[in-house]
Amino acid sequence: MDSDEENVSGLPAAVVKLEIPYNSSREAEIVRNSLQVDPEPKRSQSLKTFNVRENLLCVEIRSPDVRQLRTAVNSFMDLVHLATKTVDQFGPPVQRTKKVCSQ
Repeated sequence: MDSDEENVSGLPAAVVKLEIPYNSSREAEIVRNSLQVDPEPKRSQSLKTFNVRENLLCVEIRSPDVRQLRTAVNSFMDLVHLATKTVDQFGPPVQRTKKVCSQ
């Protein structure tokens, strides 16, 4: 966790960087796409940044203080667990090729 950077109020920001491994880059992308769609609640002052690097889902969560960061990380990890279980249960979607109809 980093706290060298400052938040909007000029106080040190609390930051955590996570790297979550998946079996493939496709699975990491599916989880990222599932998680980044939901906007943050209005009361939340946390900011999440998502990136996929090979088979790793890389996430940075930034909050104004450690207490809010802990809440954001706990909530985020619950969602990651659910998304990962869903991918494990149903598998990643099959890449479909486009078929061209001949006339």
